Amino acid sequence: MSIFIDLVPVSDIPDNRGVAVQCQGRELLVCKNGEQVHVIDNVCPHQAQPLTEGRVRNGYIFCPLHGMRFKLDTGEAFGQLTKAPLSLHEARVESGQVQVRLKE
Repeated sequence: MSIFIDLVPVSDIPDNRGVAVQCQGRELLVCKNGEQVHVIDNVCPHQAQPLTEGRVRNGYIFCPLHGMRFKLDTGEAFGQLTKAPLSLHEARVESGQVQVRLKE
C-alpha cells in the first residue's frame, strides 16, 4: 500500500499554473485550477516534452510545445497529435500541503 507524500504548500501554486517538483526520482507537475489540485508526470505523451509552462484552464492543461490539450482529472488527450493520456497521480490537500500518492 502506497502512502501520501508531501510535495509543496498549496499556497505556492499560482492559480491556472503548474509547479514542477521532484519526488522519489520522478519529475511531477502540481497543477491548480480554482480549488482543484492535480498531480501529473511532467511530460507530454506526444513528444516527451515538459509541461511546466503549459496553460491550465477549465480543468485542462495545454502542452506549451504543440498546444495539445489534456483533461487533468482523467488524463484524456484532445487533439490530433496523440491519443495517449497523461500519467495522473492521486492528489489531496491536507493542512495546506499538496500531497500525492504515486502511481506505480
